Amino acid sequence: MKTIRNQYGMSMVGLILFMCLLGFFVYAGIRLGPIYSENYAVVKAMKVVANKSGVASKSPSAIKIDLMKNFNTSYVDRVKSKDIKIIRNRGKQLQVKYDVQEPFIGNLDFLIHFENTIPLK
Repeated sequence: MKTIRNQYGMSMVGLILFMCLLGFFVYAGIRLGPIYSENYAVVKAMKVVANKSGVASKSPSAIKIDLMKNFNTSYVDRVKSKDIKIIRNRGKQLQVKYDVQEPFIGNLDFLIHFENTIPLK
């Protein structure tokens, strides 16, 4: 008497659905990766400016100019001068607040909001 053996593995339809789902997430990662990499460069430039000696005694416009110079060397293109604020609340704080709208598929877009605040020393 023969025993019935169960089939193991994935069917072709299951494999295609899995590959489509995997492709969707890879494509989303490709579109979002550079945006988060640029935000990392923004935070790094903010820390460089915040750790300079005597930066808290500088005028807000001088701090903005110094930060924009660091953005230029870090290839940060999405942050403009209007996105940078100096907050005077319990000491000075440097705040960069900006939005990025990235097209995804067709008329669907990613809208990402970044808000980074670092105290000035």
